[in-house]
Amino acid sequence: AATAAAAAAAAAAAPAAAPTPAATPAPPAVVYKEGVIKVGGEMKQTLGHLTDVDKGDNGCYLTLKDEKGKEFIEVGKFEICSQKPPLKGNKVALAFSLETIQAASCYGDPKCKKTETVPLVVGVKIVE
Repeated sequence: AATAAAAAAAAAAAPAAAPTPAATPAPPAVVYKEGVIKVGGEMKQTLGHLTDVDKGDNGCYLTLKDEKGKEFIEVGKFEICSQKPPLKGNKVALAFSLETIQAASCYGDPKCKKTETVPLVVGVKIVE
């Protein structure tokens, strides 16, 4: 009984667990110029014509063209792929946030615990 009491006292004296990284809000994106923001050190375009939406291992892959017709691809939350009304074919505005997702090196394996923090599209709004 004495060892059980000592173990309980030691457990009570242990420091509280540190907050998980998910509990810490990501820093906000910084507007660089109209249509371009800086998220976690990366420059991201926020406006484009959405030409394709494809569900991948790490999220919803969005293929867009900028006003000059140059193609670019961004990764967003899975829910964006099934957003209604359908986004494909529209001019859209993207909202980004630094988010922790499963690492690309996991290739979608649910047993893989590697993660990476990336600028992720967290919102898409049809404009015009």
